Amino acid sequence: MRRLLSFPTAAKVLLSLLVAAALFQLVVLAGFIPVEMVWGGRLKNAEERTVGALVSLSILLAMIAIALARAGRFGTRWSSLARWGLWAMTVVFALNTVGNVFALDAREAWIFAPITAVTALLCARVAWGERTGR
Repeated sequence: MRRLLSFPTAAKVLLSLLVAAALFQLVVLAGFIPVEMVWGGRLKNAEERTVGALVSLSILLAMIAIALARAGRFGTRWSSLARWGLWAMTVVFALNTVGNVFALDAREAWIFAPITAVTALLCARVAWGERTGR
């Protein structure tokens, strides 16, 4: 995977997807996305949507910070620690892909499952880091 996608490119694409997801959660929070299209279609009302969007937004902001740290934006000191965070994010997005595949709303399955699968792969690539040697 290291030869197919460079570390800087993977980090930039991953950060772009995470920022887009955070913006999407703001749109959900504002009520522009149907309740049945988020959280696997299992939410019952606007209050649950608000709580879900706030939880998602908080997690996404933490993930953005981890990805920025791994990309060296906070110095090299945090990059090694962020590697572990990226591996955890890889697992989270892989599990989220499975959840999206089994979502009650078909839009979530068809739109978000591929996005979370790509995000999981990007997280793995960024966690893997720069290619050394040669």
